[in-house]
Amino acid sequence: MNKVNLRLALIASIGGLLFGYETAVIAGAIKHLTTYFSLTSAEVGWAVSSALAGCMVGAVAGGFVINKFGRKKALIVAALFILISAIGTALPPNFTMFWMFRIVGGLGVGLASLTVPVYISEISAHEVRGRMTGIYQLMIAGGIMVVYIVNTVIALSNTDPVWALDSSWRWMFASMGIPAAFFFIALFTIPETPHWLIRNNRIEEAREVIARVHGGNNETLNVVSGIISSFSQNGKRKKSVNILSKENRFLTMIVFGTAVLVNSTGINAVLYYGNVLLESIGLASGENAFWQQIAIGVMLFSSTFIALRYVEQSGRRKLLLIGTAGCGASICLLGVLIYLHMTSLWMLVLILAYIVFFSAFVGPIFWIMLPEMAPNHLRDRLVSAAVLIVWVSNFMVAQTFPMMNDSPVLRQLFNGSFPFFIYAVFCGLYFLLTLKYLPETRNRTLEEISLELTSGKKQAAKEAITD
Repeated sequence: MNKVNLRLALIASIGGLLFGYETAVIAGAIKHLTTYFSLTSAEVGWAVSSALAGCMVGAVAGGFVINKFGRKKALIVAALFILISAIGTALPPNFTMFWMFRIVGGLGVGLASLTVPVYISEISAHEVRGRMTGIYQLMIAGGIMVVYIVNTVIALSNTDPVWALDSSWRWMFASMGIPAAFFFIALFTIPETPHWLIRNNRIEEAREVIARVHGGNNETLNVVSGIISSFSQNGKRKKSVNILSKENRFLTMIVFGTAVLVNSTGINAVLYYGNVLLESIGLASGENAFWQQIAIGVMLFSSTFIALRYVEQSGRRKLLLIGTAGCGASICLLGVLIYLHMTSLWMLVLILAYIVFFSAFVGPIFWIMLPEMAPNHLRDRLVSAAVLIVWVSNFMVAQTFPMMNDSPVLRQLFNGSFPFFIYAVFCGLYFLLTLKYLPETRNRTLEEISLELTSGKKQAAKEAITD
């Protein structure tokens, strides 16, 4: 494996670590935060999902930023926003200031979630692109695991209930500033991607980057020629830039469908409300909830290595089918146990099984395939729109879970199991979408995928499934 390629992927993927850290830090802080600011159920949802609102704006603006200023500069701006958020959410005088800084952090995360997979997919050689992009999901999971551990250390460092209420959650948010500052500094050592440089007629710079990453004069010439050809064939045609044009509509709908479903499977209800969830179904209370959440974080992180191991060997599509089926079955069974009031360690086993299927197969494969399926001339706009949809669905899950979980009517009818049955349905829909429409992108250059999926014929995209 090319060491330069690996180093660049690791640095860019720190944006994934901050993605996980920023979005999951709230899990350990939400209980004391709720008491400190006397929040209602809706305000609790907003405390969590305000960052996701920022992510949506970041995803929308990100399409313009990465196109106009480049992938590297976009990542630098993202790191700066997250650093500001870490400081602001640690020192808010009131709830309004808190959620405003959460939005700032969300802007950074939204921009990073768009830019990191695009950067890695464009900088990586095609034979290792899946593994390199998979590092991004590994870092997301790593960020979640690290922040769960940090939250636990902070929560248990002082047993004074007054300190816990007034200060523990502040230190949890402040801790995010350390990786954010490191990311900001490290980004100045990476190059811009050759695709963006070629798109902006900076051919010589692109050749230098490709030679540095790929090595070999012949290989450099071939890669440069392929990228130039893809833009000259498609990018110059004004109608092709419209992601909803007739020739692009089928591909766009497939990409949008996966973006809607990946978070609608319910993963963020488990990650953001882990402590609340474990307590509400009777599995843990107080300190035990923190320790069990660490177990969830460790499982999330370690399972991602499965994707890195098999993504180039078994292909993206097969792993995604396994993941969506496993997620659906485990979260549906969890809902059944909750409905029957069968509180036991089997619930924790099912939660961990769900985490394994998602982090090993669903999450990594989505982020690997998203930039792969987006053709060169459409990538900025299509990935930006898809990431926006990801954050909208993420926002809906984060905002609606406490409302569904606390609803007297739904609790009377479903005994607290209703959200889990809903998430199981979405897992099933994701499985069917993958089975019927998703292509296999393993071991193909981005230019080969672009040519196949933008042929202008719906049947050509369907045939990619069985290749």
